[in-house]
Amino acid sequence: MNKYYSKLGLINWCLKLLLESILIVVGVLAIGFLFAPLGLGGGILYVPLFHYVGGWEIDQKLIIVSLLLSAITSYGSGLEHRKKSFIDDELTGIALWGAIPGAMIGVFFVMVTGTEFKSIFKILSVVVVGFVIYKMVGKMNNTASDVEEIRDVQMGKMTSLSAFGGFLSSVMAIGAGMIYVPAMKFFGNLETRKSIGSSLNIMMVVVPFAIVAHFMLLNDYQISQLLDEAILLIILIVANFSGSKMGAILGFKLFDEHVLMKVFIAVLSITWVNYVIDLII
Repeated sequence: MNKYYSKLGLINWCLKLLLESILIVVGVLAIGFLFAPLGLGGGILYVPLFHYVGGWEIDQKLIIVSLLLSAITSYGSGLEHRKKSFIDDELTGIALWGAIPGAMIGVFFVMVTGTEFKSIFKILSVVVVGFVIYKMVGKMNNTASDVEEIRDVQMGKMTSLSAFGGFLSSVMAIGAGMIYVPAMKFFGNLETRKSIGSSLNIMMVVVPFAIVAHFMLLNDYQISQLLDEAILLIILIVANFSGSKMGAILGFKLFDEHVLMKVFIAVLSITWVNYVIDLII
């Protein structure tokens, strides 16, 4: 009888694990699909998905997985934007002159301090993202702002904001699309879709720096845990890449510039509220 209950418990455990894995894979695919057209990595949802559905602890291991998936989203969607020429290579290159040093400084900062000052930068992010939302809502009323007729490019401001995005990417373990898209739109004077494509291509270069920074904080046990999840991670990478490519392609067909900007502002607002709640709680 004991053997029977033991086998039944094992079967139930296996079924539960299988169901959790399926839900996580579907969730990762869906997040990549939904965030890909917006130039965002989806990190705001990956952590809750793994924590509440899969029972993962919120630690450096989960942060790295979230960053990895954000990077895959940027590659899947960024390559599709490049195919459609929704990217400004010149301005992307200029922005990277800020984003890469910012990310490297962030890597050094994380190595020295760990996550001790993360809440301070979250407060700063609340202020910056709040200002970005305010500016984007104001600009939405100006339909001419999405037409690249007058290229009043403010390179210094664009590079500085990109540097801040690169720094936040390393310190807070985010893709920082919420910083890069406005930087390219406001100071690079790009139309919304080109701002998104350029943001994704910046993330493709910068997010790996953030992954390295947080990987260095892992202990041996967390590294072994990641290796144990290798098969699941490979499946997640494939699902995320596929979802982000499909999301980007569908986004090209369904969203015009005005709708795209509205959706971006809505997601940005949710991110802002999430940061505020984290700070309060």
